[in-house]
Amino acid sequence: MKAILNNQASQAATDVVNAVKALLDAAVDSKQSFPSDELGFLCDRIQSARTGFPFVQEECAPQAINRLGSVLLGPVFTSQAYPWPVDEDGNPMAPLCQLNSAQFPIAVEGIEGLVQVWLSQEDSGHAPPHIRLVPAAEADPALMTPVIQHDEDFDVLLPEAAEWLRDFHSEPKPSKNEFITAAAKKLGHNNADELADADWDEWIRQAEAYGDQYGDDVVPCIQIVRFEDACVYCDITSDQKGAMASLEKLLKKLKNKAEPSDEALVPLLGQACGAYKAWLSHLGDQNYPCLLGTFQEIQYRALDKDEPLICFESIGLREWGDGGNAQVFYSKKSGFSFEWSCL
Repeated sequence: MKAILNNQASQAATDVVNAVKALLDAAVDSKQSFPSDELGFLCDRIQSARTGFPFVQEECAPQAINRLGSVLLGPVFTSQAYPWPVDEDGNPMAPLCQLNSAQFPIAVEGIEGLVQVWLSQEDSGHAPPHIRLVPAAEADPALMTPVIQHDEDFDVLLPEAAEWLRDFHSEPKPSKNEFITAAAKKLGHNNADELADADWDEWIRQAEAYGDQYGDDVVPCIQIVRFEDACVYCDITSDQKGAMASLEKLLKKLKNKAEPSDEALVPLLGQACGAYKAWLSHLGDQNYPCLLGTFQEIQYRALDKDEPLICFESIGLREWGDGGNAQVFYSKKSGFSFEWSCL
């Protein structure tokens, strides 16, 4: 599996890596100071750059989720052949996500069907998630079994990942925002936000009325409706950006006055700085979660892992530890694996 960069981005990545390495080779005997380590790390990051596709998401009530589609933090497909899984302690697992390969913007060799990721409860000591592929031929609505009934909280790695399940089998109810918006329209406002801006006290009264009638707000689930256009993902740290900025400063310095021993560095510095600027022009907004792509390196390097299939940052207020992230990796040879790290 590989999300190949387009020709222009691939060439730009090759150019900056080659230019930086040529500069460092030539600077071995120079008296000038070079941030060699950070520049080496930068080359590693650029070599792990990959095309990714951000999720396009819509929040909706759990009962409205298409369980055969792509889902984040909501009810997914189960059947007798692929039942709701339990962890090693017999506790039901929490569905983290399901991706339907029929929606993928590019084909991923070896994946045809529903990729499901389930989280174990913490009683299992952060046991590895369960990842399975439901073949497309077996993802049949006629075979789908009901969502389990489970009234207790799921104590899993991603807090409140299955909070929606407590109310899934209850009578459907509007969300607090829907309830207040309906009241706002009767008062001449377009939505709940407009009401809050115009009459905060009335907004509070409507919020209290919602609580009295329905209790807690609906916990929305997330339907992944499609994927955005391709984007080049490359995690460049502030230290690595600073290293390249130091090369710019050195280039200006040596252009003004260079010792004979440093004259050969000037064109190499120019090539490295120019290639880096060209590379940055290929990077856009790197939004998460995403299909494929790459991730911020915290406790391990992208080059040391299989290629990511899914990259997660925080999901709303739900974080992986203290400001961390998580990935599902995949290769046709090794299959699926899951990792997470935090600051």
